Amino acid sequence: MEAEAIREALLACIRGRLVYVEIESDSMQLIQMLRGERQVDVAMEAMVFDIKVLAGRLQQVVFLATPHQCNKAAHEVAAFVSRVGGNYIWDRVWPEWIFDILASDVNLAIRL
Repeated sequence: MEAEAIREALLACIRGRLVYVEIESDSMQLIQMLRGERQVDVAMEAMVFDIKVLAGRLQQVVFLATPHQCNKAAHEVAAFVSRVGGNYIWDRVWPEWIFDILASDVNLAIRL
């Protein structure tokens, strides 16, 4: 699931004409595979290949490993999409609940 989310994010970045992208994941093994620091699991070969090809279409992509507790917003968005279905791109205006999660991630006491 994490690899599929990264693949979809890169596709959205390409469509949005972004050139510099940072991808964060709490899946250390996946990040290490994408960085070439770990041998790619056979079951992940095709997906990792796709991600690397897509990343090559952008000027710079950095894959970062982040602790699970720092990745709450991503997990909440994934849970939302799993529940509701469909594809979503929020580039300027996003739902209030995302703002609340991001604010809490940086320890702000802002609520809409």
